[in-house]
Order: sequence, then C-alpha cells, then structure tokens
Amino acid sequence: MPSGAGRAVCGVYEIHPERVEKARAALPEERVVKEAALLLKALSDPTRMRLLLALLTLCPALLCAEGTQGWYQNNIWLRLNEKWSIGNYLDLRADDGVGDVHTWIVSPRVRYDLNATWQLQANLSVLETFNADETAQAGWLRFEFEINPTFRLNDALTLSFRDRFEWRWRDGGEEYAVRIRVRPQLDWTLRREGAFRGLYANFETFYDFDQDRFTEHRLTPLGITFRPWDNGEIRCFYLRRTTRGPNGWRDYDGFGVSTAFNY
Repeated sequence: MPSGAGRAVCGVYEIHPERVEKARAALPEERVVKEAALLLKALSDPTRMRLLLALLTLCPALLCAEGTQGWYQNNIWLRLNEKWSIGNYLDLRADDGVGDVHTWIVSPRVRYDLNATWQLQANLSVLETFNADETAQAGWLRFEFEINPTFRLNDALTLSFRDRFEWRWRDGGEEYAVRIRVRPQLDWTLRREGAFRGLYANFETFYDFDQDRFTEHRLTPLGITFRPWDNGEIRCFYLRRTTRGPNGWRDYDGFGVSTAFNY
C-alpha cells in the first residue's frame, strides 16, 4: 500500500455494484425523502427549535399518570352556503390505546359564521363514559352551544378559542347539570404546501356550576398537523388529562389522532 505525506493511502479503487444496488433499494421513495427534507428545513430555524423544545419539556413523565388512553376523533363538515354548515363529530377513547372502550361520542352539529373571526355553533351529543373516579359508566345527553373566535396573529401564528356551554342530562333523567369549557389553542404554520403543515398546542379547562368548582383540565403541549388532502387534515397529539372526583384528582396520558374533512 503506497503512502503519501506520512500517511497510508489505498492504491486500489473498487466499486461494489451489489452493495451499491442494495443501498439504493433500501432508500425510501423520492416523495418521502422530499417531505423529510422539508420537515428538517422547517425546524432548522433556531427560534423554531427553541419553541419546539419548550413544548416538549411540558410533557410530563408517563409514569406519573394513572392510565393511558388512545383518542380517535373525526369531524366532517358540509358547507351549505357562505354562512351555514352542518356536520358530525365522532369520538372513541380506548384504555391502553387499543383496549376496552372508555368513552364514545356521537355529535351532530350546526355552525354559523358571523364573519372571518367569530363562529357560533350548536351541538347535540350522545355519549357513554366513566365518571371521574372510574367506578361507574353512564350515558349522557348534552346540548352544547359554542362561541368561537379566531385571531390571526401573523402569517404563521393563529390563536383560536373554543368557548362551550353544556347542559347535560344523565341516563335520561329530568335533572340536568351545567358546565362551561374554555380552550385556547395556538397553531403554528410552518409550511403552506405538502403533507406536513405545522405544530399546535392548547389547554382546556372545565368548570361545573352545580359543583361550583373546576372538574377537569386537558393540556396538549404538542400536536402535529398534516394536510395530505385539499379538503382534509390529520392531527396527531399528546394529551395530559386531569379529572376531579369525590376522591381527588386523577391523571391520564392520551395519545390521539384527529381527522377532519370539509366539503
């Protein structure tokens, strides 16, 4: 083996066609490579990376939770005209991701767009779920009214609110309970094209007027938004849910997928 400048240099140049072909065959499709490159490019900005790391530090340790759930949601909307839309919401939550059904919800709804900022919405939800202490499962009928504003802070950031009043009847009873839910959400658009679009985070709190106290909090420190279709999107998220019952607070971790289609 010849040497140059005090170091060994290989004097034989050889190409291994079989290994090269094997390496090429193992590569993903060109579309996948481009999507990955665009995602890494979107996160290459130092400010964006700091914000992402800050969101990740909000995620609590899974070992602290008393249970883990899988959340699977679907929204379908049909626009009737410039102001009115009708839709339906489906929700299924399973223990340990794919275990026993913990909660199911079916909710037809109507939406009215006052303007580009304000929306009014009415829902009628039928559901079955466990109580806060996980000791009994009951059916509920809920009438829900929402006042939802959306504010575009700049080209990349959007702040929206879901402000919902709920009247709830349990197991067909005549008495009902009233509560309010408020959920601010910050959407961060990183891309205008392609499947990956951006990140988001939100926090929702529940106040029960009959119990005169807060009964639940939901924190989504990190969610990812995809838009693989022109009329639909997919959101993948991690959720920290805390519920309050007669015996105190209970914590749950949730990992979910939410799909939405607009026609």
